Amino acid sequence: MDPFTVSDIRILGADRISHGTIFSYLPIERGDVVDSDAIRAGIKSVFSTGYFHDVKMLKDGDVLIIQVEERPAIATIRISGNKSIKTEELMAGLNSIGLAEGEVFDRLELDKVKNELVQQFFSRGKYNVDIDTNVMELDRNRVLININIDEGKSAKIKHIKIVGNTVFTDEELIEAFESDTTNWLSWYSQDDQYSKEKLNGDLEKLKSYYLDRGYVNAEVESVQVTISSDKKDIYITANIQEGDQFTFGEQELTGNLIFDKEILQRYLLTSAGNTFSQNAIESTSTTLKAVLSNRGYAFAEIQPVTEVNEEEKTVDVTYFVVPGKKVYVRRINFIGNTKTKDEVLRREMRQFEGAWFSQALIDRSKLRLQQKPYFEEVEIETQQVPGTEDQIDVNVTVKERNSGQFTFGLGYSQVSGLNFSTSVSLQNLLGTGNTLSVAVNTSDFYKRLNLLYENPYFTDDGISLGYSLNFTNIDQGDANIAQYNSTNGSLGVQASFPITEFDRIYTNLSYERISLRANEGITADAIIDDLLDLGGYAFACQTIVRPEDDENLPTLTGQCYDDGLIPPATGTEGELIDVPFQYRRAFTLYKTQARWARDSRNRYFNPTRGAYHSIGFEASLPSSTAEFYKINIKENILFPLTDKLTLSLRGEIGYGDGYGDTSGLPFFENFFAGGVSSVRGYDDNTLGPKSLVGGPREEEAGFPTTSQSGDPIGGSFKVVGSAEVVFPTPFAKDSSNAARLAWFVDVGNVFDDFDSFEARELRMSTGFALKWQAPVGPIVISYAYPFNNDDKDRTERLQFTFGNTF
Repeated sequence: MDPFTVSDIRILGADRISHGTIFSYLPIERGDVVDSDAIRAGIKSVFSTGYFHDVKMLKDGDVLIIQVEERPAIATIRISGNKSIKTEELMAGLNSIGLAEGEVFDRLELDKVKNELVQQFFSRGKYNVDIDTNVMELDRNRVLININIDEGKSAKIKHIKIVGNTVFTDEELIEAFESDTTNWLSWYSQDDQYSKEKLNGDLEKLKSYYLDRGYVNAEVESVQVTISSDKKDIYITANIQEGDQFTFGEQELTGNLIFDKEILQRYLLTSAGNTFSQNAIESTSTTLKAVLSNRGYAFAEIQPVTEVNEEEKTVDVTYFVVPGKKVYVRRINFIGNTKTKDEVLRREMRQFEGAWFSQALIDRSKLRLQQKPYFEEVEIETQQVPGTEDQIDVNVTVKERNSGQFTFGLGYSQVSGLNFSTSVSLQNLLGTGNTLSVAVNTSDFYKRLNLLYENPYFTDDGISLGYSLNFTNIDQGDANIAQYNSTNGSLGVQASFPITEFDRIYTNLSYERISLRANEGITADAIIDDLLDLGGYAFACQTIVRPEDDENLPTLTGQCYDDGLIPPATGTEGELIDVPFQYRRAFTLYKTQARWARDSRNRYFNPTRGAYHSIGFEASLPSSTAEFYKINIKENILFPLTDKLTLSLRGEIGYGDGYGDTSGLPFFENFFAGGVSSVRGYDDNTLGPKSLVGGPREEEAGFPTTSQSGDPIGGSFKVVGSAEVVFPTPFAKDSSNAARLAWFVDVGNVFDDFDSFEARELRMSTGFALKWQAPVGPIVISYAYPFNNDDKDRTERLQFTFGNTF
């Protein structure tokens, strides 16, 4: 091409790429004199952008024409078949090599795409992965890229070997590894699946293991990862150089200490002569920082500097204290509480606005909020106020859960007939934190009404006040499904008083009226005997056999029951017959209760650390019809085994007795055990003493006996214990604490009295339980295998319940 002066430049074929972008790369401008070399350089420069499949430059007079053929744009990237790696992670890897939606597509890049994806799967132990790509052309010069992945089976870790270790065994070193050879829990933990990232983390743990035991110069020299020819087995060998063991030398504090040096030295976890430990240094730094932050130094820094003495095998540590500015809290902001009023959250805060910042008070405030049933998650962050060095804002973000619970049930039983139940529980009434609950249960023979209202902050300093009203009527008559019939009504007032941040005293004063009725041949003999001992009296009568056409014929002699309760009479018409005895007694009880509880668990539902201790005393006052007392002790201690596993130990002991003229604990106050909230695998309340229905009393009276055995009557001494290993629910995508699975071992029973206790009579069970904070309320489902049981025990392996545990 002969040289010419460019009077104008025209671009043809550029639809998606702007002309300005092309001109920015073009080394030719209007007025330039160009020749063949300039044209070649211009083509090369425009082509180097990567936007075009072909670039040509033509001459039309003194006008330079640039004709381009654009590469297609990537409209969509579809990835299918991936299971072990999320699509978002794969997309991020592709984006790192320039392949993303909206970018220019180059078919030559497909091999690079495959290699990138293969490497990602190789890092997860997926050595049998197969990746297939295809490109579909769309309108407007766009393409759709389909990436189909067949992961294949993961390579399993067959063997892990440590070479060079003389002080510790392979088993000791590998115990903390996240990687492991195939074992019986690998189906859940997947610890036998190889991952490069996981192995790198394990090698860091290996080095830390030595560093925390004094081996300052320990180094992982090399690692060999070998895969079998069929790509199914992985063999890992780590070579380590242990070196010598070191001890701590001089320990020094310097910098702006704020406190007296002697005070801070009390918090040093490192001391001369002890075996060197990096973890002890880090813990000391954390502790010192916490001490300073609790006094307002929110941004304090502790900088430990170590000096290794190779000859003496010691490590000197100097802690430089940089406290920074002392800060106070300007404002506390609450975020996410759409239903709960700010004042409900603010009254739980132990960090106050205008006060010096304290990390301990922040942590305690978070714990108190997490213990509330109407918050699912609580996060607290601090933010420095712009333009200041001594002020921060505290942002409290909560995620509310549905604290209002409504349940409705309708069913039918051949024994109890049609039954209906409904309950409404508002644990955060109108966002005030107050509790209001109403429960109604009714069937042909059973009616119950429970009302409860409680204000947890009746006073500003945390004294609570509540009222309760309960009514229960069990009138089973011919249904014969309970030991005795009763009508109960009670009215109570309750209050609690905070003692410390963790301790509280609960009190209750109530009036209760109980009417009991036992039936000969239906009720257990032991209950009838106790009822008579408590002043019960017997009714019996004679009645005449009615003609079939006259059901309203009155009885002739004796004091009798209501007609509806008289058993059907059999015999000759007009014959006078006896009916079984009925025993009655009404009780008026004035009850008082006092309970101390200490709760340091980290959340309300499914806690993972902390403890709950409770000692309660309940008694009827001397003016009551029956005089008795009960003592109840409950314990729940939680130990975090790992960041995901928790060991929960639970126990309960109950004891009761009579005083004054009352001998022993009244039968209607007995303890019971068995069921999903007690010893799982056994029917509710069926463990413990049992009695016979029918016996000598009926025979002496000339009545037929039923001689049914196995009626649970409870006892005055109760022992129940449980151990649970709680872990996240497998395969659940939700990482919150709404659902937890537990493997448990339960033990317990009820005995007549303390002297009747025998360890061999304790019933046991083991199994799994699912605890789920469902939208309608807490649900607990368990499947248990009972053992050490006898033929009289009533077992039930699958059980569930709605409600809360203590």
